[in-house]
Amino acid sequence: MAQSLSVWAHDEAVSALYENWQNSTVFNSQELDKGLLQQFVKDAQILTKQNPNDPRASAISGLIKAFYASQFPGIEGLKLAKQARDELQHALRLDPLVFAELTYAELGHLYHNTPGWPFSFGSQPMAEKLLEKALEVDPQGIMSNLRIGEYWFDHKAYPQAQKYLQTAINIADQNPHISWIDFELLRAKQMLAKIHK
Repeated sequence: MAQSLSVWAHDEAVSALYENWQNSTVFNSQELDKGLLQQFVKDAQILTKQNPNDPRASAISGLIKAFYASQFPGIEGLKLAKQARDELQHALRLDPLVFAELTYAELGHLYHNTPGWPFSFGSQPMAEKLLEKALEVDPQGIMSNLRIGEYWFDHKAYPQAQKYLQTAINIADQNPHISWIDFELLRAKQMLAKIHK
């Protein structure tokens, strides 16, 4: 019984961090709160240390670090990008469907936005492969469509970009979503506005 209670307690901690992250005020301000982001990174590191074989814990930590790296590039950002990659890959090895399409989408996003060799691990072919996998897992996922739409936008393949970005927005309009998704949808709308100019 004690072991079951321990597992349950860890699951509660994982769920709490995920919910706090997705609804964080980080995504509600004009300027990102670096201090709050750093606290999320610390909390994620503690959680993964306590739960090294929990795919959800590794996935959440990877998501948080990937976002941090995308917002604060440089040596610190590249270091966290590598950690995020490793944690997302670890999560997928433990459970290939952890958080459905989200883990693949964010891992693909990392490969897309991180510099390539010799600076880091970025790779456009790998990014495309992972983003296509995210779509395969969930063709109607908001993030799978957003991330591959952004990928094609950055490659100036605007018809494909418009298709996926608009799909993501349409899906979001029909479903309740959270602060993190709202933050990403705003970027999608900005990309669409540039396409339509």
